Amino acid sequence: MDTVAQGGPALEDRDIAFLGRLSMFAGIAPGVFRTIVERAQRRDIDSEQILYREGEPAKEMAVVLSGTLEVRKRADSGIESCIATLGPGDVVGEMSLFDIQPRSADVWVRPPATLMLLRHGALGDLYRADPESYTLLVLNMARELSLRLRRFDEAVAHIMGHIQAATGVIYSPIARAPRPADAPASNDAPNADARTRSPSATDGDTHHL
Repeated sequence: MDTVAQGGPALEDRDIAFLGRLSMFAGIAPGVFRTIVERAQRRDIDSEQILYREGEPAKEMAVVLSGTLEVRKRADSGIESCIATLGPGDVVGEMSLFDIQPRSADVWVRPPATLMLLRHGALGDLYRADPESYTLLVLNMARELSLRLRRFDEAVAHIMGHIQAATGVIYSPIARAPRPADAPASNDAPNADARTRSPSATDGDTHHL
């Protein structure tokens, strides 16, 4: 299935009022905020459409005005999982502003959703015109991203605890392969008594799209 076509109408007054209450725009001067939203587009998308596809170049970010998005990631095994569900006020695609990488996961619209789309070029214009406001906007997004990563860490710890309880296997950040819980730690690696390993990139990923 193709991704949703680009382009769309300007934001409505109710959309602008909603966006003005989001932490993403906290501290942004009213004139600067108005300039940003005037560069944005409003998009109504039907259910079961894909907004972003993994591996595509990232040229915009989106804020959910209404509806729900699912961030989905496929493991090497071929099994696809929903790693995040996003609703009104949530942002998707902002990580590409930081790491300048292609989309890291698929983003599906389920059920119908209305989005604000903001192209990276518009933010580049803000940087050149008002570096201070650009920096504040990026810091706001980074703060929200940090909170989301903390929730993701908690979810991973919960899942890994269930895996350990079911299999007796503990993961170590420096181990090349899982080892039994009662196996001695390697003596030739730093922090050898550490008994945890974060999942590899194929186990799942945050939605830094």
